[in-house]
Amino acid sequence: MSSWPYHFVDLNDQQKHQRRILLDRYGVYAQLSALVPVAVILLLRLGTWVLSERKRQHEYSAVPSSPGLKRERLSSSGALLRSYRRLEWWLESDVGGGWGVRGRWIAGLAWGAWLLFLSVHRTGDDYLHITKRFGEVAVSQFPMHYILSMKSAYSPLALVLNSSHEELNPWHRLSGRIIYSILALHASWYLNFFIQAGLLAKRLKSLDVLIGIAAFIGLTIISTTSLAFVRRWSYRVFFVMHLTIGVTILPLLFFHASHLRFYIMEALAIFVFDIVCRKLDTTTGYATITSVPHTKLVKLKIPIPASKIKRFHAAPGQHVYLSIPPESAPPTTTTPSIHDLLFNPFTVADVGAKDITLVLRTLNGPTTKAIESLGHLTKARPPINIEGPLGSSRRFTNLAQKYDRILLFAGGVGATFTLPVYHHLQKQLESEGRSPDHLTCIWSMRSAAESSWAIEPEASEKIDDDANVKIFLTRTREDRIQEPIPADGSIELNDLTREEEPVKATGGRDRPDIGKIVDSVFKAGHEESVAVLVCGPVEMAREVRKELGKWVSKGRNIWFHDESFGW
Repeated sequence: MSSWPYHFVDLNDQQKHQRRILLDRYGVYAQLSALVPVAVILLLRLGTWVLSERKRQHEYSAVPSSPGLKRERLSSSGALLRSYRRLEWWLESDVGGGWGVRGRWIAGLAWGAWLLFLSVHRTGDDYLHITKRFGEVAVSQFPMHYILSMKSAYSPLALVLNSSHEELNPWHRLSGRIIYSILALHASWYLNFFIQAGLLAKRLKSLDVLIGIAAFIGLTIISTTSLAFVRRWSYRVFFVMHLTIGVTILPLLFFHASHLRFYIMEALAIFVFDIVCRKLDTTTGYATITSVPHTKLVKLKIPIPASKIKRFHAAPGQHVYLSIPPESAPPTTTTPSIHDLLFNPFTVADVGAKDITLVLRTLNGPTTKAIESLGHLTKARPPINIEGPLGSSRRFTNLAQKYDRILLFAGGVGATFTLPVYHHLQKQLESEGRSPDHLTCIWSMRSAAESSWAIEPEASEKIDDDANVKIFLTRTREDRIQEPIPADGSIELNDLTREEEPVKATGGRDRPDIGKIVDSVFKAGHEESVAVLVCGPVEMAREVRKELGKWVSKGRNIWFHDESFGW
């Protein structure tokens, strides 16, 4: 005997009305429950802040190796804290193979299970009830899904959680996968109903069904082009499909089912709000574009209005989005990508009194190629649209107050993020009268010429004669280095300012020994807390995290942030 609980049932008008009440009620439950994780995060942060403040008030001036601190570490509460840190580190570690972090997978599975529960609960044996419920619950997630995709600095979720678009975007992708999976159940169960009831040919002629099919096909295209291998093949295809279908899907669903319109209007309002905020936050500046000699780097110096420059000075490591208006391209150019919207975020490497500086590496993508073409095609200062500043870098400003030691890693052009953070923290340590030796910056680059933008005379902050900035060249024996290299592999800053052809590095023996560097920082203070930031290739971040994991297992208090770029 079959245990399948759902059947095609005939309902009278009152029963259909009761079904509609339950459908709408559970749609509201699903939408409001999306706020619960946000509330939990805020409560956890509040609890962490309260505990840290209480600990700060009861602290006494003792050296890190004092018996009191050791007793605290070895106590039962200390053991519990170490277990918590290990668990937190484990949750933030990669699953492997580029599939994301464990914590996000666990959260995604839990959230998907919750939405499935809301899709099934109190549906009885009514096949159409559970079929409709799948659709209602899935579409109820659209408003939060669109909030998670907002790039504007005024994203309500980003402001509440003190996060950036880059940090929320993985959750946006996770939300999209869950929504698509539930809608796939909704579509397949309805298709089965049409076939079983002999209504397929008739219903395929109905406008609401055709609109629903078109919407589901669009969602399938979005899901397919969002896959990692498609983004690697052509980010432009992914972006255009995502934007185009993401906009057109809303009116399609609006006319597909009337009871979904409340959620669709919410999502549309969020989308329009984001577009308006981004438009209002965009200014135009006449950029000076120059190539960094002997490198594939391009430097942009863009003037910023006085009313806006304060926001750039407010926090280090922020980024902007650029777009090149058509008037910036010479009429004779044959490079169509110059007219296109540029999608990549660019970190603000330096903030002057009236302008900002960006440093880009010219790759094969249309974004940096378009910028490079502008530099070659005209000597004039082309107008460039700047949206921002954006980013969650304000939480980097108080690291010197929360942690005993800070270690920064930069790989190549990743220093555009790391150095502004370094300079800000350096000033903070000086203002508090703390030793600058508690702050270390490691910068690994392909050749000495890649650092010229950071030591030029017009730079507002310089790293000349700074013993806490260690620079490494990824050189090999083929480079035929004549001068002796220090034991730690770093080079003197005066080597970077020479007029002759700089050394071209290809990677190899002179890469920094990350394990040795990390160990030296943690051994400097046995009970000290350490903050570590990385901005560079993914491989660098993985190696740093691997070395830090050894100290997490020993119970050390570590805060880690990965600003890595690349796939």
